[in-house]
Amino acid sequence: MVQDICSHRRRAEVTLLIRYIAFLLRDACRVDHDVDILIEGNRIAAIGSHLSAPAGAEIVEATGCAVIPGLINGHTHLYQNFLKGAGTGLCLTPWCDRVLFPMADVILRQQRAGNQRPAYLWSTLGAIEMIRGGTTCCQDLDVSMDTVFQAWADVGLRGVAAITLADAWIPPEVMVETERLKQSTLGYLERWHDPAGRITISLGPSAPFLCTDELLTWTRHTAEKYDLGIHIHVAETAHEVGDSLRDHGKRPLERLEALGLLGERLSAVHCVHVNDTEIELLARHGVTVVHCPKSNMKLADGVMPWPKLKAAGVPVALANDGCASNDLLDMWEEMRAAALLGSIGAGNPSAITPADVFRAATKGGARACRVDAGTLDPGRLADIAIVDLSGAHLRPIHDILQTLVFCARAADVRDVIIDGRVVMRQRQILTVDEAALVGEADGVGQELYARAQQSAVRR
Repeated sequence: MVQDICSHRRRAEVTLLIRYIAFLLRDACRVDHDVDILIEGNRIAAIGSHLSAPAGAEIVEATGCAVIPGLINGHTHLYQNFLKGAGTGLCLTPWCDRVLFPMADVILRQQRAGNQRPAYLWSTLGAIEMIRGGTTCCQDLDVSMDTVFQAWADVGLRGVAAITLADAWIPPEVMVETERLKQSTLGYLERWHDPAGRITISLGPSAPFLCTDELLTWTRHTAEKYDLGIHIHVAETAHEVGDSLRDHGKRPLERLEALGLLGERLSAVHCVHVNDTEIELLARHGVTVVHCPKSNMKLADGVMPWPKLKAAGVPVALANDGCASNDLLDMWEEMRAAALLGSIGAGNPSAITPADVFRAATKGGARACRVDAGTLDPGRLADIAIVDLSGAHLRPIHDILQTLVFCARAADVRDVIIDGRVVMRQRQILTVDEAALVGEADGVGQELYARAQQSAVRR
């Protein structure tokens, strides 16, 4: 399967010239004007003024547009695309019991019956929504099936699949026997992990309280053996911290450090309830924290102490989380929410800047996903979004970065390039039949949700 993906990537290689760019945001601090980008294969070859178009090059004109690194959704759960608008008014534990676990039960029953079509549809639906908003890569901690990866391959998304690992706390009907879980994880790794391509694997021990020490230790050893990232929810709620102290005598991050999991390969999602000692641990070990502001607000988890993390030098990525706790896969909304929540949390309107949130949505996400993207420089992967600046809500432009962070919308993204390939042009997805897939996904999603609600009543 990996060989098929690689050959697909090679067949898609073209020379592409993006020209007449009004604003080129190489990163949060570097803006060029009136320049062109030359892409050869899947990487940026050159940036400069009045670049010549090689023979046979595909031309994309960006007059009056901003060109930015593709946005990176550092953490999501794509199966929750079938749970949009569900579970409002619930905190984390009852939300899991009444919304997530019943849907997971229904999905796993479908999987055991050999029906993987729903997984293809929720993954396609999420990929299309993200691409339409300029998101070129995501890290998905999900119910893993081969059709998830096939959906990403078909739509053209860059994806990191964090294979879910859990052997504690969750209900028996959605629990997978530990040895079977380990073997299936290694199977996905063999079939789909392609560091040179668009689809890679990381290990996703769901949360410290969902994993025994044995499973967390296996995760560390496996990640080291295969050079994989580790992706985990940590300290999302105060209850989680209290339970960890009661059950293990350590706070969640202290427990992970004792087991050897803290390091640059680890991306820690949420980190809402971390103290100064844990922030120092995160900084010392080079852990990337993944911030999900809208999800944290919807579930009333609290406010991640980003100003303290920033002062300590902890790298931060930005993410939507799943649609059951956010409802949208929109990184523009996430950037605004992060900036505003950072101001409220610190009582200081300059505590978290537009540059901070843009960096987290690009370079920080690339670090969390371990992909060579997140900035626009020669040699980097050609994952790019082109933003149409003609809308009235974007004018006048005084500072392009502030305009994008506080004014731009997902619908302003005109074109998207992933791995050097144009996957959306003039707001049209080029890789799949969007209307047909969205229609099918809507019907299947409603049917599965109805079954999940019946399951929730029985619980």
